[in-house]
Amino acid sequence: MIEDVNPAAEVEVICGKFEDLAQKPDLILAATDSFACESAINDYSLRENVPAVYGGCWGEASVGEILYVAPGRTPCYECYAGFRRKVDIPADARKYTDPDFDSTKVPGQAGLWANILVITGVMFQVTLGLLDPENERTALVDYEHTLFLVNVSSYGSNLQPLAVTFGKVKRGCAVCDESKLTGLGKNLQAELQRIS
Repeated sequence: MIEDVNPAAEVEVICGKFEDLAQKPDLILAATDSFACESAINDYSLRENVPAVYGGCWGEASVGEILYVAPGRTPCYECYAGFRRKVDIPADARKYTDPDFDSTKVPGQAGLWANILVITGVMFQVTLGLLDPENERTALVDYEHTLFLVNVSSYGSNLQPLAVTFGKVKRGCAVCDESKLTGLGKNLQAELQRIS
């Protein structure tokens, strides 16, 4: 599809793991809608010093969430989204009773595709900024405001509709800040002593 839109584009599809890549990528775009997958991407991004952009939608694409990570310069994905480890996603009982049920399918909604295009448009601008940070036309990247919440159609939200709200992520999770590991080790040892 990319080559249909732009015949000059060079596209190489690789079905595999990051380790299967012939060379290190310049940037990773994560649009997986899976916390576990995005955590694995975060791990690779930090280990290999590759910037990453994480994009997703809330609900029926009413609000977009775009986070970018520049290893060593910004908080990582876990700094922002680590709370999702504790979120239980309720199972839908229809998966046991309806043979045609697909839990990955987004419900139909007028304007859904347009909402997704708005969100991915912002994600695209962030991507351009990370690939060419010196370009004035792609000045969305400032390494301070790394979280974009884009309210497309949630008019009851605290976020201003049809505007971008910047968020700041506090750096300091145990994944990207090695000084936190010492504290985790002490807490783990104390817990093990308490149990035994």
